[in-house]
Amino acid sequence: MGFCGTQYYNEMMFWFLAALIPLAMFAVSLLWIKHNKKNKKKIAPAVISASVSALLAVYPVTAFVILLIYPPVVQRPEPMVDLTGYDYNYCKTYYAEYFDLSVSGEEYSNEYPKGTIIRHEPRAEAPIIRGSTEVRCVVSKGVQQTIVCNVIALSAETAEKMLTANGFECIIVYEPSEEYEEGIVIASEPERNTEVPIGSTVTLYVSSGKE
Repeated sequence: MGFCGTQYYNEMMFWFLAALIPLAMFAVSLLWIKHNKKNKKKIAPAVISASVSALLAVYPVTAFVILLIYPPVVQRPEPMVDLTGYDYNYCKTYYAEYFDLSVSGEEYSNEYPKGTIIRHEPRAEAPIIRGSTEVRCVVSKGVQQTIVCNVIALSAETAEKMLTANGFECIIVYEPSEEYEEGIVIASEPERNTEVPIGSTVTLYVSSGKE
């Protein structure tokens, strides 16, 4: 993600000034030499050598002064916040300055609403560097849904086995019926073909025979 805030500004200023000042000195030296040549003044090799040496000597001093003016900011680790149970899109926007949040996977969950974070790495309280840490999370797909199968006209035992195999809990209520024989399912609640969360309870109304 790169740098952020004061650290980014200080580093940019350091490299800008570190490059600008020696270049400016070099340009002044060239202009001085050109001026002397134009006026037909001889420049002794010793003078040129001394100028280059002075330039090389001034460079580290310049870099040291720039470091005093714009010292690099040392990023200290900060504890990771706990994102569990919070909306992913909200966290992605709110913590954009602190870390890069991305989705590593999605899972069904009965505990966490759809779109919220189930878990993440690094975990809460783990040390992270602000502005340069990638956080990957698992997002909830909500409660898994399923369809109530049609068990009307089946025996109570068969209907219960079918529903239980599909993850439902069953309650049997007996009612008299003129149409269905004893032990046969008359109706269900929720009704057949209804989409409900897995693990829901289905009430089977079973014929107790004619009154």
